[in-house]
Amino acid sequence: MESFLKIIISGLDNAGKTSILTALDRKYDFAKDIVHLKPTIRVQYHKMNFLASKIILWDMGGQDQYREIYIKYQDVYFDATDLLIYVIDIQDTERFKNSLEYLDAILTFFIESEMDVPLIITFHKFDPELRGNAEILNQIDDLKKKILNKYSNFKILFQQTSIYDIISIIQLVSYGLSVFDDNFFDLSGLLEKFLVEFKSQALIVFDRNGIIISEYYNDIEPDQYVELLESIKEHLFLLKRMEEEPSYEYDHDISTIKHRLFSYLHRLNLKSELFFVSAVTKEHQKEELLEKFPDFLDDLSKILSEMI
Repeated sequence: MESFLKIIISGLDNAGKTSILTALDRKYDFAKDIVHLKPTIRVQYHKMNFLASKIILWDMGGQDQYREIYIKYQDVYFDATDLLIYVIDIQDTERFKNSLEYLDAILTFFIESEMDVPLIITFHKFDPELRGNAEILNQIDDLKKKILNKYSNFKILFQQTSIYDIISIIQLVSYGLSVFDDNFFDLSGLLEKFLVEFKSQALIVFDRNGIIISEYYNDIEPDQYVELLESIKEHLFLLKRMEEEPSYEYDHDISTIKHRLFSYLHRLNLKSELFFVSAVTKEHQKEELLEKFPDFLDDLSKILSEMI
């Protein structure tokens, strides 16, 4: 029987669980679809591949009647979970208490069943206009403290996501999937090493679906951060074209962002799998990047070969 990793995406109704998956599937042009999303009935299943792993995402409807069913039949819904992604609507302050109670019911089952399940908690709907909101940031800190104090034995990673920031959605899933392979630590170390050698702003490895396998960033000036994100988004568009058009003439693409940042996207074929490397550096340092890039690709290929 084929083996799958089971990833549960859970939270209260209207927390944004399904919109996260819609954004992940579409990458772009998904806003109109999200507006018309209907509440998830019971559980919806999404299949995807990530490196050598086959994934089933369980999108669990968060309405009261469904949560009652999940809790009553916990062994049916939560048994054999490999990763829990729990979504909290950071704008719905009146239901923080309800959300924490539901999280407690799930984690209590894991504890009683002696299941060592890694946990990602995302504070969703953290939209761009809220990033400097002191009240929201304080609420996030308070929620983190409550959760960490109560569940100190769990491996917990906190994220902040928004459907208006596709990178945050991709990172949410990427970080979750990375817990399943120790090679991710070697890969992260490699990116850190070459980011310094390239004197780059960002170095990112994507799979063919646009999921970030690993990433590393340099200290970025605030006014350059938006430009950097736009460059990465442009690469997401382009890698889709590279995958869908086998006749695409080049295995790389080069562009300049506002005459300050040099953006480089490279396609890597490995064991019939397709990967993409996105590098962003300052314009005057591009020659250094291009000169050392083949050495980086050699080392990268060795690590990725162990992961597929």
